[in-house]
Amino acid sequence: MTSLTLDMDNSFHGCDQNLELKEASCSKKDLDTVPQNLSEDTEVLDLSENNITKLLNSSFEVYPLINSLDISFNDVRAIESAAFYPLKGLMYLFLAFNENLVLPATGVFMMSTQLSFLDLTSTYLKSLPIDTFKWIPHLDTAFLFYNRLSSINVSSCDMADNVIMIGNRLKHLTTRDFIFVCHTDILDIRGNRIQSVDPDVIASLHVHSLVLGGYPLSYEVLANIVLGISKSDIEQLTIEEGSVGAFPKGFFDPLRDSSLSVLDFNSNKLNSLHPLVFSNLTKVRQFSFSNNKLPIDEIQPDLFDGMNALKILAINDNRVRQINPNNQTWTVDLLEFDLSGNLCTEISASVFHGLGNLTFLDMSSNKHLSVFELTAFSGLDHIQTIDLTGSRVTVLELNTPILRSLSLNSLHKENTICSSASLDPLREKPLLDFDPNELCIMNYGLFSLIPLASISLIVISVLVYHYRWQLRYKLFLLKLAAVGYREMLDARDPIDYEFDVTIIFYDDDEEWIREQLRPALGERLPQFQRNVFGDEDLVLGMHYLDSVDYVVSHSYKTIIVLSRAAVHDHWFILKFRTAMDHVSDTLTEFVVVVFLEDIPDDEMPFLARLYLSDGRPYIHWTENVRGQEYFWDELTKNLTINLRTNDLIPNE
Repeated sequence: MTSLTLDMDNSFHGCDQNLELKEASCSKKDLDTVPQNLSEDTEVLDLSENNITKLLNSSFEVYPLINSLDISFNDVRAIESAAFYPLKGLMYLFLAFNENLVLPATGVFMMSTQLSFLDLTSTYLKSLPIDTFKWIPHLDTAFLFYNRLSSINVSSCDMADNVIMIGNRLKHLTTRDFIFVCHTDILDIRGNRIQSVDPDVIASLHVHSLVLGGYPLSYEVLANIVLGISKSDIEQLTIEEGSVGAFPKGFFDPLRDSSLSVLDFNSNKLNSLHPLVFSNLTKVRQFSFSNNKLPIDEIQPDLFDGMNALKILAINDNRVRQINPNNQTWTVDLLEFDLSGNLCTEISASVFHGLGNLTFLDMSSNKHLSVFELTAFSGLDHIQTIDLTGSRVTVLELNTPILRSLSLNSLHKENTICSSASLDPLREKPLLDFDPNELCIMNYGLFSLIPLASISLIVISVLVYHYRWQLRYKLFLLKLAAVGYREMLDARDPIDYEFDVTIIFYDDDEEWIREQLRPALGERLPQFQRNVFGDEDLVLGMHYLDSVDYVVSHSYKTIIVLSRAAVHDHWFILKFRTAMDHVSDTLTEFVVVVFLEDIPDDEMPFLARLYLSDGRPYIHWTENVRGQEYFWDELTKNLTINLRTNDLIPNE
């Protein structure tokens, strides 16, 4: 590989160049200016640890191909506004530890459209030019560690994936002191003494993950952060060393059904937890509070009741002594549970009752753990890995049908005795004595069943042939149940019809139509504007039944609202029949029946029975709030498609 050391005058002291890689290293050469006699096709230039104090507009004119420039650990005090203009392909710029640096007021990165990495660590910047990120369409990382920024005004920015502002002098996240419009994956503002927060500022952030802490955060600050996140699209929140004490009742109420899915409290000072404290974190999938500065003696399952989406829970390194001491049933549906680095001494068979879908359990580094029971009644039906690394288990009870998929990592097997409740061959024996061959020997008694099996096979074959047609039909039904069938969609769209939806209902049910159906259609299907609500919207100048026939046949969908009063009305049944006739004529499932209430069998008209027996779509209205959400979702789905009828499929 070609290498060259340039013989320069005393001001340059000889830079090392690799002409093949197009790299030049001028680090630690006592330079006070940028050397001008390097190879002009240099792409990587290292000027770190010199005495350069100023970057001129002409400093890099002879090196237009530079894509990586390191000027860290110099004494750069001034940068002329066009200094980086020749470097149109610049991707990596290191300006860290120039402790007297002042950036130009505007335009310094105007030509740096390819910039991906910007390091301004410990430059003691007091302000950041308003257009710092304006000209960079996709900045991957910006390091602003340990500066003296007391306010941020980045009002023009596209994408900056990772922006790290640790250790600055930010005190107020308000509209006056903190404007940040970049679309960012991680915004880390730890190590700033945050004293006040405007929730609207947090809500305005286009940030995926927000990281705070490093200094104590007051309850007012935390509450405003929570309120702001509830109005934002932020999905991850980390508070590290924020000295969180106890969460008041209802503290997390604003986060119910918010976008937050990952919540991490690390190295704080939680001093108490009360039942249901996290119940409103309904969309959080991953939750951890680890390395707490104060001991948390016990963990009860009811702390997490209501966290319906929770899959990963980490409570590691908190000096926890007891898990579920009152033998409660867990209501969360965990997949992974991290309890490593605690002070548990015994895990009984009922500790994890309710965690039927748990696959990974980390109990490593529980140095005082001596008894671990895993039985068929523990409820861990899908457990795959249990990590007991670093524990001192001396009694291990193994009595579970999932033993084959259980991994016990780095256990002190020579000191571990299987308890008397374990599987018979393991009782009172060291774990090292376990020999799978002793438990898995072949049962030669099975060979005696071979003749009987042969005779049975012949008899079954005769019966199958005799009943082959009945079996084919049953197999057809089984295939439908297991695999399903391809639904045939009608090719016509709502725009092909004169009306979007026709609603047929009895006069007594008009209140439900007005208060429930009309608002729901307007909210969920705003594109449906040509709707016919009952007799009032029928076409004028036509006979009553002719008008009903006309709107039904010219509507994309028809809703028939059934109630006990409606089925006793003769005119309503005639309208019902009209809609059913059009289903038969068009071979299209464009009718949806809504049952407002249960109708007794002796009051159910024949037409409704016929409709149900043909497997036509219908939905039941309910007064239950969650049931109503399902009702509207199902109705919306039915109103947006038209299926072709399929008489090959048997009725329910």
